[in-house]
Amino acid sequence: MKWSLFVGRPFGIRVYVHWTFLILIGWILFARLGNPLADVMSLLLFLFLLFFSVFLHEMGHALMARRFKVKTKDIILLPIGGMARFKKIPEEPAAEFFIALAGPAVNAILALLLFGLLAGLGHPPQFPEKLSLVSGEFALLQNLFWANALLAAFNLVPAFPMDGGRVLRGLLGFRMNHEKATTITAEVGQALGIVFVILGFMYSLGLLFIGIFVFLGASAESSRESMQSSLRSYKVSNILIKHYTSLRPDQGIMDAVELLLAGQEREFLVMDQGKVVGVLTKKEIFNGLAAHGNQASVRKIMISHFPHLRLDSHLDEALQLLQEKDCPIGPVYRGEKIVGILDKENIEELLTLNKAMQQYLDSPIRDIQGGKS
Repeated sequence: MKWSLFVGRPFGIRVYVHWTFLILIGWILFARLGNPLADVMSLLLFLFLLFFSVFLHEMGHALMARRFKVKTKDIILLPIGGMARFKKIPEEPAAEFFIALAGPAVNAILALLLFGLLAGLGHPPQFPEKLSLVSGEFALLQNLFWANALLAAFNLVPAFPMDGGRVLRGLLGFRMNHEKATTITAEVGQALGIVFVILGFMYSLGLLFIGIFVFLGASAESSRESMQSSLRSYKVSNILIKHYTSLRPDQGIMDAVELLLAGQEREFLVMDQGKVVGVLTKKEIFNGLAAHGNQASVRKIMISHFPHLRLDSHLDEALQLLQEKDCPIGPVYRGEKIVGILDKENIEELLTLNKAMQQYLDSPIRDIQGGKS
């Protein structure tokens, strides 16, 4: 993954650490200049164990997703937290509920284990007077306990993009359809965001930023679901491009350049004996010229991994396949026969047209004009 360091593949799931971790470590070392080395190393150890807890949180999501046959693309760890990326967002209520709940459950279990250990050592956690790292005997265990307890509690806030938002949507999904459950959960999240913002002005800037984060996250999820709902109303056949230009893999890159300059098409299928073997886009043509000059073959620069789309698939499913392969177009089949291509740009244009039409239908000016006629 770009800008990330691959660190391992536990349970077959690729895990990356983002390069900004170096900035975090550098900032800590700079801020602690002059402090005893033992104190600096203790803080770095705490941060390592904290982000190991975040990693276990994300693995909880990924392993629960596996039980519901949902594949995890990868896990990326950032200084602000972790993210398990799924190949498909589950819409079944039970799957979403348990997958979302698994992450906070891991942190809750870790917190309970640390509480039991500290209690057994005769130092049960005491509620701190302020939100900061505690010091003294067993400070590392104390701080890890509070960190995991906060991770569990914060992630269960019933608002997107936290896990609690997906837990709530999963619960609502048992009683209503996915779209309505998303709308209600987003409204709850936006309301909580406003509450946090108000509390932030009254008590703490930290709450203000949390409120903005929650409000924007809820709004983004609502927009995403609105888009998905709109696409479910259409099939690939509705915006199929039947006339397209193809290249052979043994043709030269300059043949592709000529096609690019001669018309409006920016993406081409690469076909060999009637079979699609690749996809060539403007990006690959430009990169190919820069890397190999004008003597490269189409075979050398084409995209070999591309989605095979079905004519009767819903557009939301087709778009997801295009996004998974990071490919702007895909061949469309009826049975074994290719009947055209689907272009991601056409899907975006359809969404824009739908949005414009909806704005017209919702406009009060339309009602006034209708009354005059």
